[in-house]
Amino acid sequence: MKTIVLSITLVLFGLFAFAQFEQSKIEADGFEQVKVKVGGDFAIQLQALDHHINGISDSLVNLKNNFNLPTANLSLTSDLAPGIQLYMNVFLSSRHHNESWVEGGYLTIDRLPFLPAADDIMQYFTIKAGVMMPNYGDAHFYRSTNASVLSNPFVGNWIMDAYTTNPGMEIMFRKDGLLAMVGFNNGRMNYGRGNDIGQDLVFNFKAGYDKQINDDLRVRGTFSGYYTPEGHSGSTLWGGDRAGARYYDVMLWHNQALMSASNYKTGRWDPASGQSEMFSYMANLFVQFHGLEVFGIYENMTGVLRGAEQHYTQTALQAIYRLGDFYVGTRLNNVSDNNGSTVNRLNLGGGWFMTENVLVKLDYVNQQYKGPAHKAIDGGQFNGLVMEAAISF
Repeated sequence: MKTIVLSITLVLFGLFAFAQFEQSKIEADGFEQVKVKVGGDFAIQLQALDHHINGISDSLVNLKNNFNLPTANLSLTSDLAPGIQLYMNVFLSSRHHNESWVEGGYLTIDRLPFLPAADDIMQYFTIKAGVMMPNYGDAHFYRSTNASVLSNPFVGNWIMDAYTTNPGMEIMFRKDGLLAMVGFNNGRMNYGRGNDIGQDLVFNFKAGYDKQINDDLRVRGTFSGYYTPEGHSGSTLWGGDRAGARYYDVMLWHNQALMSASNYKTGRWDPASGQSEMFSYMANLFVQFHGLEVFGIYENMTGVLRGAEQHYTQTALQAIYRLGDFYVGTRLNNVSDNNGSTVNRLNLGGGWFMTENVLVKLDYVNQQYKGPAHKAIDGGQFNGLVMEAAISF
């Protein structure tokens, strides 16, 4: 009877959960030969946004209610050996780069088939190596990665959206709900250009607890850090997203180029990239009870960019309620710096998983800019609706 009740609960509330977090251990026992899975992601938005500065919109771009540039990804997942998997992702079309780009690729090792004596140890460890997003914080598990948007209940990503793909390596330990991870990478998306060589490694870590307490309740809490040593040639933690932000052309002046690579981050506000020294940490709390998911962020960053000190703080609270194929939710997001400037965003939205691979979602957004760091758009605001349709397989 308990099994039947649990099955019904999963159908009603858990069929399309957003909170996947780290990938589960790879099933090694069923491996027979090398297998390659081809995957794809497609997304398109219908945007209806308005923007103004202190109630005046004449000097800003005249936003139209229209479709954005469709985006697409191509991914390859290869099972190479028992417990060993290779993943590679390609951006076929994105806002930041209209041409195709290899976003990254990495090897996941959950077992060492060439070293059977290590089987008992490897049941607790996972090794990742390649070009990938460092496992810093839990916020990146809720973001859209170009056309891959099914893990994000809203259309836009976080205001201070840490995402990069750096060459590096991570080792993670998991046992009885406990999680510990250490990693290192070169801190940037490439080794360097000309004489600008990234000579120092950067380091990241994560510690936490993730437990399914009972059939109805799951609790997860993590603390992560990202350290860039003094003298680094330039960290790209907030400058490595080659896809671009979702809210197109908001808060741009008439004379600024539209839909261009130079304006790919409209709607975001972050420390930018190129820190020669930095330490950032993020604390996350996640609670899932029946169909309700609550997720929180506290992030604090201090660093040095071109000789100037930086200090940014991000807070966010997200609540999602799922009922079968449908969900509704809200997200409150705030970012502030050490000079009294802020960006505040409110999201209200919902979605419908037409199938496991097809999602339609509607996002209402209201974002406000205050403080001297925003210069000419101090006091500015944009709001409105964006509908997104996506296919992933």
